[in-house]
Amino acid sequence: MTPMMEDVAYLVEPSLKKWREVYKEEKKQKKYSEKVEYLELDPAVYFNVKRPFFVKLSPEDPTYVRTFRMISYGMLKYSPSLRTLILRGAGYNLARKLVETSEIRSIDDLPRVFLKQKLGIVDIVEESFNCMKVNLYECMSCYNTTPVGRTLCDFEAGFIQGVMEALIGKNITREVYCWGLGHHFCGFEVIFE
Repeated sequence: MTPMMEDVAYLVEPSLKKWREVYKEEKKQKKYSEKVEYLELDPAVYFNVKRPFFVKLSPEDPTYVRTFRMISYGMLKYSPSLRTLILRGAGYNLARKLVETSEIRSIDDLPRVFLKQKLGIVDIVEESFNCMKVNLYECMSCYNTTPVGRTLCDFEAGFIQGVMEALIGKNITREVYCWGLGHHFCGFEVIFE
């Protein structure tokens, strides 16, 4: 039986604690991505992934992720720039809709909604007047993939941008950490205009 999303907060804490250690360690390594050898995206690795936290919640999670990644991979092979536009736009539009329907009412709702949508585990690591840093662990788009020399989380970036724009204002959201760059988590910077 799958736990209700409202009841998973107690399950998130141990995972979040573990992932924050990964983040802190990799943040110390300032030129981490320059040390990484970039590879071709391997479909066998990219499609067959088990996200530890999400598999506990839902045993069918690998099927869910595989379906999303098959579509994403096809777009990446066809046109990387078109993939970015489509996935970022889809994430942005979904986020705006969830704010419009009051599923998301504040930034505090972001972790719950990311879990519910199975996008990843959200961690807001820094907040200031004009900037926010958001980490995403066990991300649907790229968790445990090989480094390919580019960020892969366009859907998630669009989602974060859409939520922040609807709740706070215009912003530029960019991914600075990603499994696709050789990191072991995803990290986004949100700069408010």
